[in-house]
Amino acid sequence: MTPRGSILSARLTRVAAPMLLAALALSACSDDEPKSVPSTSTSQTPSATPTTTSPSATPTVTQTTSTTPSATPTPSKTTPPAATATPTVTQASCAASRAGAVNTKGMTAAAASKAKKIMTAAKACDAKTLITLAKADTTGLAGDKAPSAIFTSSTPQNFVALATLLTLEPTETFDGTIQPKVFSERYAQDDAEWNKVVAAGLLTKAAATKMRQDDGGYTGYRVGIAGDGTWTFFTSGR
Repeated sequence: MTPRGSILSARLTRVAAPMLLAALALSACSDDEPKSVPSTSTSQTPSATPTTTSPSATPTVTQTTSTTPSATPTPSKTTPPAATATPTVTQASCAASRAGAVNTKGMTAAAASKAKKIMTAAKACDAKTLITLAKADTTGLAGDKAPSAIFTSSTPQNFVALATLLTLEPTETFDGTIQPKVFSERYAQDDAEWNKVVAAGLLTKAAATKMRQDDGGYTGYRVGIAGDGTWTFFTSGR
């Protein structure tokens, strides 16, 4: 080789060597880059997973529902007192409940027993019991009406009159006792007995005077009970 060729070759070697080293360095860097990518993405993925705290919120909801059963017994405790008001309203609705005690003076034991049963039913406006008693004794009623027509919720005056009559002193007749005494022939013109009827509220003073003039005697409400305990009549009028 000529000296000139040797010089040119040496120069090429000097120029090529640095370029070759640079290429090798680049290839080494490109091999290292993929290794750093998975290490970064892997380290972030697990760290995000534990930060999810949704399971910890679930017990909080469970605790709030546990308070619901404690409120349930409260309505059940307030329910019973409501039922206690029913009997009071029922008794107050019967005007006959204000009547006094039954008067059994001079009655037989059987008659007195029946009078007490009638009085108890009348003061309670117990139509069912009165109807049963009247049917059993074939009691004579005003206008020959059936007991179910006399003792109804629309005829409170009959309960009041019956209870009031039984508070008056009875008088004996040939078939038992009657109330009031003024209905009997013996007391038909007795002013004191007429006044008792007025005081009891069965008649007004004016009505009593008119009745004595027009009817010649007492024709108002009256009740009779036989000595054997039969309820013979409860009526009014002639």
